[in-house]
Amino acid sequence: MTGLAALALLAGCSKTQTGVSVAAPAEDDAWVYDETLPVPVTFSAPGLDLSLTKAEVPGAIDGSVMAGLDIGVFGLATEEGAPAWDTTDASTTLIYNRKVTTGEDGSAKFSPAVYYPVDSEKTFSFYAYYPHRSCTADGNQYNVSYSLGYTDILWAEDHAITFGTSPVYEGFNANYCRYVKQIGRTDLMPALRFEHLLTAIRFIARTTSDVSNVRVQRLYVTDVNTQATLHVAGEDAGTLEYYTQGGDPATGRIYLRKDPAVATGELAVVPTVGGVELGTLMLEPCSTVNVEVTLLVNNGVSNSSNTVTASLSGNFEAGRRYALTLTVKSPEEVELSTSLVPWDDVTGPGTEF
Repeated sequence: MTGLAALALLAGCSKTQTGVSVAAPAEDDAWVYDETLPVPVTFSAPGLDLSLTKAEVPGAIDGSVMAGLDIGVFGLATEEGAPAWDTTDASTTLIYNRKVTTGEDGSAKFSPAVYYPVDSEKTFSFYAYYPHRSCTADGNQYNVSYSLGYTDILWAEDHAITFGTSPVYEGFNANYCRYVKQIGRTDLMPALRFEHLLTAIRFIARTTSDVSNVRVQRLYVTDVNTQATLHVAGEDAGTLEYYTQGGDPATGRIYLRKDPAVATGELAVVPTVGGVELGTLMLEPCSTVNVEVTLLVNNGVSNSSNTVTASLSGNFEAGRRYALTLTVKSPEEVELSTSLVPWDDVTGPGTEF
């Protein structure tokens, strides 16, 4: 997928987890050479920047660093990257769906800190996602559920690279982290790089110079999945299943909302020649997007309105952002063009109606 985002964090755990909460060493890296000290669970820093300040941000997440966001983290026992955890065995769970709000630089820290088990008998992998939710377990698979339309859904995992002969290092644990730090291979420390799992569609309204008595009152997409379950960890990790928890498809319409409090998306936007941003919807990757737009004539002075529709065919991919421009030529004629961007602004093919 494109549009990757990177994360750096210090993870933590509760009293019910394998990681032991203890006082941090006086020197952050003293544990590298002193085997009497516990090894903290840490992730390499991204060194990039993104200005975000809310724990959960509506719409698409821009940039390359998770900043000011509530994410969930799992640290689970694996063998060569394959699941080896057991929901009935606490020693196989290092971190369980812990929520942490990332800092401005993408870093985050749990308090108290989490440390790898001293014996290094197990190896662990890490799974993370945004935005944080409560989770459910299905066998060895952990899931979270979302309503679609207004929130970017991100996911990341990291598994250690097997290397060495005597001894062999096969996964993240205390011995592994000490060794890679001692040999200066910090690039082999855990790092979570997030991927966008949805497609983003930006809607823009513009008009020709001779149209001034029409406004875009409402816009929504139809026949789309409105609910999804993210498989965070397990056999289907990193995939979305577009069903409700009851197992039934949940298709319907999703309104573009200027005000999140107005469920039916009262936009009341007057298009301009230069174009006006209407908003962004986060949708399931698909091949067709059905759009309905309600136009209000005379800017609401009269009760005259017209609903126009368009069926946009293409390949709306996860991790890509599409700009759809509504060009209002008259109350009856609206032209729609599209441009494909990999979370960037790049001109693409056009469609009109």
